[in-house]
Amino acid sequence: MSKATEQNDKLKRAIIISAVLHIILFAVLIWSSFDEHIEASAGGGGGSAIDAVMVDPGAVVQQYNRQQDQQASARRAEEERKKLQQQQAEELQQKQAAEQERLKQLEKERLAAQEQQKQAEEAAKLAQQQQQQAEEAAKAAADAKKKAEAEAAKAAADAKKKAEAEAATAAGGAQPEAAAGAA
Repeated sequence: MSKATEQNDKLKRAIIISAVLHIILFAVLIWSSFDEHIEASAGGGGGSAIDAVMVDPGAVVQQYNRQQDQQASARRAEEERKKLQQQQAEELQQKQAAEQERLKQLEKERLAAQEQQKQAEEAAKLAQQQQQQAEEAAKAAADAKKKAEAEAAKAAADAKKKAEAEAATAAGGAQPEAAAGAA
């Protein structure tokens, strides 16, 4: 039972609060009606005034057309902006491609110049080696010529000595024979 009385108390409290709030609401509504000023319309004595809005179809059409024009202008401006942006992107892409091509060409020229310089250095090295070999060959030829001249001179000297020795022996042998023939 205590539960039932407890629920009844809660219900009574809710009803009392609701009644008080309704009374306050009605008091506010009545009070606000005293502050309202009612003006009579110009057409007569006891009529009530009606607030109405006149709609001009021409003005509505003009407003609609203005909105359509503004939307079309905004679309055109957006399309032009996108077109310009795309054109700028294409120009930038073309410039980048041209720059890359120019860099490739410069790299090719640099590699060609490097290869040409390398070949020139190799040719100079080869020419230096050939000159060195020619100098060595000329030196060897000069040495061989000196050696040949020295050997020829030695051979000539040896031949002269041999001839003198033979002549001396022949002359020495001829004297005893001459002496023997004279005897």
